[in-house]
Amino acid sequence: MTTFDFSLLKSTVSDAASAMPSLAGKKILMGFWHNWAAGPNDGYQGGKFANLALTDVPTEYNVVAVAFMKGNGIPTFKPYNLSDAEFRRQVGVLNSQGRAVLISLGGADAHIELYKGSEQPLAAEIIRLVETYGFDGLDIDLEQSAIHAADNKTVLPAALKLVKDHYKAEGKHFIISMAPEFPYLTLANGKYLDYLSGLEGYYDFIAPQYYNQGGDGVWVQEANGGNGAWIAQNNDEMKEDFLYYLTDSLVTGTRGFTRIAPDKFVIGLPANVDAAATGYVIDPAAVVNAFKRLDAAGHSIKGLMTWSANWDQGLSKQQVPYNWEFRNRYAPLIHGAAGAAEVPVGKRQA
Repeated sequence: MTTFDFSLLKSTVSDAASAMPSLAGKKILMGFWHNWAAGPNDGYQGGKFANLALTDVPTEYNVVAVAFMKGNGIPTFKPYNLSDAEFRRQVGVLNSQGRAVLISLGGADAHIELYKGSEQPLAAEIIRLVETYGFDGLDIDLEQSAIHAADNKTVLPAALKLVKDHYKAEGKHFIISMAPEFPYLTLANGKYLDYLSGLEGYYDFIAPQYYNQGGDGVWVQEANGGNGAWIAQNNDEMKEDFLYYLTDSLVTGTRGFTRIAPDKFVIGLPANVDAAATGYVIDPAAVVNAFKRLDAAGHSIKGLMTWSANWDQGLSKQQVPYNWEFRNRYAPLIHGAAGAAEVPVGKRQA
């Protein structure tokens, strides 16, 4: 087998985008960024997301995941409305602020299909994208049949290990994250478990999607006065308990879920009702209180993710601006600004 010399891909440019900011010890607020133009009514409620430059994403979002790297064969990426040089310049602006920019692989409409023998070509393409655009890591966002298509479960982890080791040899830290739908983290239906095990010791954080899962949820025996209760993702009345118990299950590996260490765990929520079919948190106190309960239980997690930064600045069907609601609600919680503890304690269901 021919061995790739990844060093031949190294960019001759040395600028702000050449840095790979560290997330070590940092709480993160992560927002996805759309690499396509908004349509007139793309939202689940008929709203419209905002067309944003990367540099328009507020600084509180200290991780930005560019959506998406995709395509037949070896997937790739190209900015939809900018030159390569301008896109790299914008990545460099964020890097100079200590913010990481990831390339996200997959998405709901992407069918990624990789076969054994593609490990080095895929690693080479990821490195080429890093060297061209200044990406600081890769987020796995495979959905539906792409999760288990062909040899994806072995090829992708192997390629990412090659990439991470390549940059480690340069003294840089290449970030690896994942954004699985939470039911795929169960021991019974864990379609993402092979990615977790394949990248054990290599991934930096996992941001499960707590949205678009309808009535799926978690059985909590201690709820309902000890009689047990099924707490569903779309149960708005029990939202705080859903956030707390599902996260507690995942960071302890209980209630039928695999374990992800708290310091590598990020909750994924939609920015608003247009961003997802279900999962929007009506009362932000549910999120704040769930974090408090996790902290009290010794399970302090790494942060929050949202789909998406573009939706956070979008418009409702009635042309009402969302006006960075997600950022405004939760940046103080994540980054520790004054006022984060002032949200009133909501009624708990258990």
